[in-house]
Amino acid sequence: MNNEPEKTIKTPARVLASLRPGYLTVYFGYGQGLADGGIPHEVPVDHIPFDLRLPNSQFTAIIDRATGSLIDVERHAGGD
Repeated sequence: MNNEPEKTIKTPARVLASLRPGYLTVYFGYGQGLADGGIPHEVPVDHIPFDLRLPNSQFTAIIDRATGSLIDVERHAGGD
């Protein structure tokens, strides 16, 4: 059994829009608890796969716990 804390967090995410060149506004924690609408983050567009860059696209964001930056994206089963 490993007693070290996890180094990453997995959370639902939803794309809002591209409000600034080269970045997407993505809501992390979308639909969860007090952050029901999510917490907006500016993410470099290159970190999100091309087909998930459209507004309202949903995926699971894998976030580095130490820096709060997006590490990877997991697609939801069945698309969307």
